[in-house]
Amino acid sequence: MLVAFLGICAFLALNPRSADSFHTVRNLLSVARQASLYGIMAVGMVFVVSMGDIDLSVGSILTLTNVVTAVALHAGHGAIYSVGLGLLAGAACGLANGILAVLLRIPMIIVTLGTLSVYRGMALMLCNAAPISQFSKEGPLFTVFGGDILGVPASVLVMLAVGIVGWLCTSRSVHGRRIQAIGSNPAAARLAGIRIDRYRLGVMTLNGLFAALAGVLALAFLQSADPSTGQGFELWVIASVIIGGTALSGGHGSPPGAILGALIISVIRNGLVLLEAPIYAGTSVTGAVIILAVAVDAFVKRRAQVGNRQ
Repeated sequence: MLVAFLGICAFLALNPRSADSFHTVRNLLSVARQASLYGIMAVGMVFVVSMGDIDLSVGSILTLTNVVTAVALHAGHGAIYSVGLGLLAGAACGLANGILAVLLRIPMIIVTLGTLSVYRGMALMLCNAAPISQFSKEGPLFTVFGGDILGVPASVLVMLAVGIVGWLCTSRSVHGRRIQAIGSNPAAARLAGIRIDRYRLGVMTLNGLFAALAGVLALAFLQSADPSTGQGFELWVIASVIIGGTALSGGHGSPPGAILGALIISVIRNGLVLLEAPIYAGTSVTGAVIILAVAVDAFVKRRAQVGNRQ
């Protein structure tokens, strides 16, 4: 994936139609800022997918969190209270997804397919389907987290910090190994004494919290809440996770790979704009990249199985 990322960047930097604009500092920072929201959410999704589940509601959780925080600010509450309320709302949405899946014993993908519409509808009702921008934009929420720190977008630094924490959790902690064990073989994990339902609830809550964090950062940068924010983000997030090497069948996850996948998608979307491709070509290209990534992953696994037999 790193080779693919560098290859795409080299192509855009050398192509006469995009060379003048692509490698400018302003454009590269814009690409990184765009990727940061996908990347933060993708780190949370890594835990979900590596456990054998998938969450389709993350884009709607981002939207709802974005609106809840803006509504609290509009009502005159302080930034700390408003952000805390937004993060709590996101975590509650993730927990609700987990509780529904555990209690009803139905696949997480079905649960989140329904809550995708539920959470987006709640956001539309809270803001009356209209953007919210009438609130105080003073304080560190907008001046720091909505801007740059030492010339780097604050959201990018948050993405890197989240990626490091995710990597330490998956590779260095007992809980990370248990999560991947659940995705690899749920029956064996249960016999080993791992409380699968408890871990599913915890992972879904964490995933909702990461989506909420992305929603707050989007509000800080845009300085307004729009019910259309986050629409379709679930596609970019899941694509980032798959491209980054996390197995859809569960058992393995890579937070750094998910962040790299988010950067690849952001570079591709930016490149299509610079090459003056049709405005909706990015969606088709992302779908093609997902299929290619899954195909490569399956090919590598088959080669590994053949090698083990020999």
